[in-house]
Amino acid sequence: MNPYSPQPRSTPQFFLQSALSFGAAAVGVGAGIIYLPVDLWIRAFLGLGLLYVITSTFTLAKCVRDRQEDALAAEAAQNYQQIPIWNGEQPVPRA
Repeated sequence: MNPYSPQPRSTPQFFLQSALSFGAAAVGVGAGIIYLPVDLWIRAFLGLGLLYVITSTFTLAKCVRDRQEDALAAEAAQNYQQIPIWNGEQPVPRA
């Protein structure tokens, strides 16, 4: 019996590029807010806005990922139910 092994969705290089891009964007906007020639309370407001956008982005990305995984799991369950069982052996899920 061959165990099911899912294929990775992205390469480590793409993950590294995404992490570096996110870090550069967050640091760049943060530095821009710090060196903005305005009062401290305006910089604090913009900094809180930046943190809110970052946390909202993480939450949205997690929700999108969860919905995609749920759709894949539902499809795999549907495929698993359609595989006939012969001689009492357990079926191998299709990829």
